[in-house]
Amino acid sequence: MPPSSNHLLSRLLQTTPEAAQRLERVNLSPGALPTEVRKEEEGHLYFPEAGLIGLYWQGTPLMNVRTAWLGCHACWWPGYWMGSSLKLHVLQAGHAQRIGWSVLQADPQRYAPWLQQTAAVSQQLIHQMAQMVYCAQNHNTLQRLASSLLVVLHQNPHSGEHLSVSELANWLSCSAGDVQLAAQTLQSQGAMQMTSTPGTGVQVHNLQPQMLATLACSCHLEVAQSDAASSAIQI
Repeated sequence: MPPSSNHLLSRLLQTTPEAAQRLERVNLSPGALPTEVRKEEEGHLYFPEAGLIGLYWQGTPLMNVRTAWLGCHACWWPGYWMGSSLKLHVLQAGHAQRIGWSVLQADPQRYAPWLQQTAAVSQQLIHQMAQMVYCAQNHNTLQRLASSLLVVLHQNPHSGEHLSVSELANWLSCSAGDVQLAAQTLQSQGAMQMTSTPGTGVQVHNLQPQMLATLACSCHLEVAQSDAASSAIQI
């Protein structure tokens, strides 16, 4: 099996190539991931290879910000999240590979370095959420939208999917009107395109990272640098 587009899965396969025989491909459909997970699903690790997942805190979010993007730099384990206030929502359809947790449990010494890196990546998701709290306090809607779209590209670089303005507004905890005005400015600068279709509303697509970077705050760099630091851990 060739290296995966998911960095954590690719490193896992470098450690144990035979693990590829235990992988199963599953589709990610837009919408909330089930809060009730079947027992057999609790025992799997999921590695997104295409698509985009939002991680949020259910309930009243701290300082009205609740987002981290989860894509090709991370994985999740439903059994770990059960009972937690952290929830997952698929924003862009795609697919993930999954592997049984029992495979890792069977040889903990062999997988210990990889598990240490996975723990570091989990900490970076918390850092990402904290960075967005800072961003909401210090930057305007235009900067925040541009920076968030750069994080989307960082987490899902091959995506050609559209993102709805109303959903982005929800994740940025802004009004849809403010996000649409910011999106219109980004479009006028050649940083992205907007379309409006019946049933789906206004959507953004065709993101141009170089132009987005000229209009964004630096928060997306903090996220990218954190992911790079975790990827640098040797196994």
